[in-house]
Amino acid sequence: MKTKQKTLKDLCHLFLHFMIYTKKISEHTLKAYKNDLQELFGFEQEEKHSLLKKQLLVEIDDKKQLTETIKFSVEKSTVKHLKLANSSRNRKLATIRSFIKWLAEQDYIDEDFRHLFKTPKVCSRIPSFLSVDEIFSILEMFKKEEGKANITRDKALFFLLYGGGLRVSEACQIKCEDIDWEKQILKIKGKGNKERLVSLPKKAIEHLISLKTNQTYLFGPRPLSQRKAYDIIKSIGQKTGLLKPLHPHALRHSFATHMLLGGSDLRVLQELLGHKTLTATQKYTHLDLAHLAQALEKYHPFNL
Repeated sequence: MKTKQKTLKDLCHLFLHFMIYTKKISEHTLKAYKNDLQELFGFEQEEKHSLLKKQLLVEIDDKKQLTETIKFSVEKSTVKHLKLANSSRNRKLATIRSFIKWLAEQDYIDEDFRHLFKTPKVCSRIPSFLSVDEIFSILEMFKKEEGKANITRDKALFFLLYGGGLRVSEACQIKCEDIDWEKQILKIKGKGNKERLVSLPKKAIEHLISLKTNQTYLFGPRPLSQRKAYDIIKSIGQKTGLLKPLHPHALRHSFATHMLLGGSDLRVLQELLGHKTLTATQKYTHLDLAHLAQALEKYHPFNL
């Protein structure tokens, strides 16, 4: 495949097109990839700097020239990213690695040089989750707020995130036609447009029914905005009087944590959460350590 008559900006556009239609990446991932490439090559500054604009629009007719341009851009950005958390730096490097891999596969460069860019180690963190008592406190708050504006919507969102362990992006996009009310099952489109079936507790379904209308989406004529969903969950935490700010992913983590505490198998939990690999689910094995600590406190001779 010839590289002549292609600019660096053209190649970025082709790469993003490939990621959308071939890799089926989500809108959120696409936005992150686009922002990372814009920052890496300075596309957002090209209108302000005529010299930079000329450099970005120059035709790529030499594979070595393209390789050196990318290497220089990455090295320059690495210094700027030193102040970022390792997890953020890794995400940006993941975009660069994917772009380099695609360039090599499409024969725009001769060398796949992803190995040159080392990712910093990220310390594994125990997911933030609520206690069972805190969940009951939220349910009590809902009872007190009964009849107030939007409480039905807020409860439905809470029961999707905690009752079904959904990602906030999944909950916001649910269509009424994707719900089997009788069997209490949702058809969810998760990461990479991968579909899975999620069974909801009876109590959760009862609250969803209250939103059932002739509209396309559960929350209205169009998907609920994720920003709005974050605000709703944050407000729920504030009304309940929780000590820490509440966010949607904490409810998903709470679902997973309480399922394992109740005896759920890790493989079953993997399916419910829609994780591609078991590795992503294994972070919840911190529960085993919690049980060990409790047993130590209760049964160790020092504590008798």
